[in-house]
Amino acid sequence: MNWLVFAFVTWVMLGLELGLKSSLRLGDSSIAPSFLAIYAVFVASAAPPRTSQWACLILGALIDLTAPIPRIDAASSFTVLGPNALGALLMCQLIIAVRGLLFRRNPLTIAVLAAVGFAVWQVIVTALFTVRSFTGDPTAWAPASELWTRLASSLYTGLLALPLSLVLLIITPLFAFQHAPSRYVGRR
Repeated sequence: MNWLVFAFVTWVMLGLELGLKSSLRLGDSSIAPSFLAIYAVFVASAAPPRTSQWACLILGALIDLTAPIPRIDAASSFTVLGPNALGALLMCQLIIAVRGLLFRRNPLTIAVLAAVGFAVWQVIVTALFTVRSFTGDPTAWAPASELWTRLASSLYTGLLALPLSLVLLIITPLFAFQHAPSRYVGRR
């Protein structure tokens, strides 16, 4: 994979995430799509396994670093590095496991994977923060409402992935994804 192209597209997607996410919220709720999650699904479905794992860890860490968690006292918020990175890695593992069964260059495939993969990602994040809240952590965390909001956001992300995947599939050759040949090709 061309890491320079990955870095540039990551920068663009991070800008869309930070700039448009609040504008695309549904009403007064915090249901909003994630551009970085769509990009992580695209990379996980096209890149070699080890490369896609590292890329998803990076993208998950970016979400961790740019999404502060509110505190109970509402005095400030804080950043926790890890839950989104771990969720992105597990989502990547899911996509690696099923991508041999899918049509990778189909926008509908990317959209369905974005909805399902981001739902898995958000279940992991919700579980980790729920466990953390049991330890007396001063976060304003309500597990049931957080899970509902995050699962609804994953559906919204899947809907947004359909038009965005068209653009990503067009620029796929710039990434220069390389796939290692199978060990069993040509063997009897």
